[in-house]
Amino acid sequence: MADDRRKLEIAQRRNQALQMRIAGVSPTLIAERLDYNSPQAVNADITAALKRAAKAESMAAEHLLHLEIGRLDRMMAALWPRVLKGEVQAAEACLKIVNKRASLLGLDQINRNGHPDNDMASVLGTMLAQLQQRYQVADPDMDAITAAEVVTGEVLYDDAGGEA
Repeated sequence: MADDRRKLEIAQRRNQALQMRIAGVSPTLIAERLDYNSPQAVNADITAALKRAAKAESMAAEHLLHLEIGRLDRMMAALWPRVLKGEVQAAEACLKIVNKRASLLGLDQINRNGHPDNDMASVLGTMLAQLQQRYQVADPDMDAITAAEVVTGEVLYDDAGGEA
């Protein structure tokens, strides 16, 4: 019981320190007013509180995204039999659902028109760079990559019309 009370007191003090810091009070003054050992301890508590808040917000946003995608799935399932029968209004409604799903998932941000900042290759390159940085993976050998031959998919035919 005493342990729970102590945890509550610490949480309340952290919250108060965070509120004071948001209001512009210096860590030194917060330490004095709330009986912290040092301004560094105040900063550590504030950083921990902000990380917890950001994590909670991220989890809430992820949960909301899953709820919205689930709703879209149910709407699509309800309309799909009518789409298969050729009902134009149902098809239009499904198209709106598909567009909304793309928007929620960020798929509409992938530009297939070759713009360097938003095309699929750039998006994947950015993701790869972020993963390399996160997991501290060395950059690949760029000379080997640039020297690699690209397969174009062109099929060569011989004089008889068969593949060469």
